[in-house]
Amino acid sequence: MTDSPIASRDDLYQLQVKNLKEYAMFLIDADGIITTWNAGVQQLFGYGESAWVGQHASLIFTPPDKAAEVWAREMEAAREQGSVSDIRWHRRKDGTEFFANGILNALRDESGELIGFAKILNDETTRKHLEDSLVESNQALEQFAYAASHDLQEPLRTISVYSQMLQHRYSASLEQDALDALQFITLGVKRMHGLIDDLLSYARVTAQHEPPVLISLDHDIESALSQLEQSIKDAGAMVTHDPLPTVLTERSQMTRLFQNLIGNSIKYRSVDRPARIHVSSRPEGSHWLISIHDNGIGFSPQFAEAIFSPFRRLHGREYPGSGVGLSICRRIVERYGGKIWAESAPGEGSTFYFTLPHPHDEAANGSGSSPTKREAHTSN
Repeated sequence: MTDSPIASRDDLYQLQVKNLKEYAMFLIDADGIITTWNAGVQQLFGYGESAWVGQHASLIFTPPDKAAEVWAREMEAAREQGSVSDIRWHRRKDGTEFFANGILNALRDESGELIGFAKILNDETTRKHLEDSLVESNQALEQFAYAASHDLQEPLRTISVYSQMLQHRYSASLEQDALDALQFITLGVKRMHGLIDDLLSYARVTAQHEPPVLISLDHDIESALSQLEQSIKDAGAMVTHDPLPTVLTERSQMTRLFQNLIGNSIKYRSVDRPARIHVSSRPEGSHWLISIHDNGIGFSPQFAEAIFSPFRRLHGREYPGSGVGLSICRRIVERYGGKIWAESAPGEGSTFYFTLPHPHDEAANGSGSSPTKREAHTSN
């Protein structure tokens, strides 16, 4: 009597697994032959139990001429590691393909002898198509930006040249209203040049670049500060940073990220106190958390999300820029699997945070674990 409830639970569990349609689950013997089947197999692959059991598991892999080789490699990896995951295209019974995330576990008896494998597959085709569409959209955006930069810059240069020529040649004979109009044209052309350049920079963020490498953010922030040196001097600002970690990214992108964020703090500095900007980092689970704190004019918390939208500006023309800089920062951070956000209040400064994943290299994880404040750039 005591065994009955347990047996019932086991039977119920097996029934649930067998009828589960969201996941394809099956057992495979040590030679690669399928021994059990669940309803998810028919849902994803189109094979009924009678057609599926007894078949070699390689029939689900692509391309067909390499399927046996692919399956042999996967079994060997699971045999050595205990478990192996993959995400690839698979073949249905009708020859069509779907994209799936799979896990293969090696099964061993009490003595450690390999007795077979358990395979679980989840259909990821919709997500794959969405990702491919996003890549195509980004490529289209970049191509548009290149075309816009070329096709629009030329007429803008023409307008700029002729408006300046009119100013120089007829400044003595034109009325002040006409001179003011020419000045507005010149300033408008300059602003349009900036918008086009920023649009191109925004599009380039997700373009194909070199593969990520392990880099020290200390190097990248120093590079950014070097490019901002004149702005720092003109503003009378002081920028400091703690030792920063090593991450797996692309150097040019991280330099641009720091340049945009620190430049933003310099731009929106307070008029009644010297600008002070500090960059620090700390480990947060599987990520590094980087923060850029300033004592600038700040902004209302209700705009904390809106400031990362392209061309969204909270302030008027008294502050230069197109409103693309922070949206570029978001695209950079998200490109490498991180998040970015800001906290602020009017008159109380701002703190921008972003995260980047820990690199897999354990030696790199130690970088920045014992931060010591040091001055990065000071202007008198």
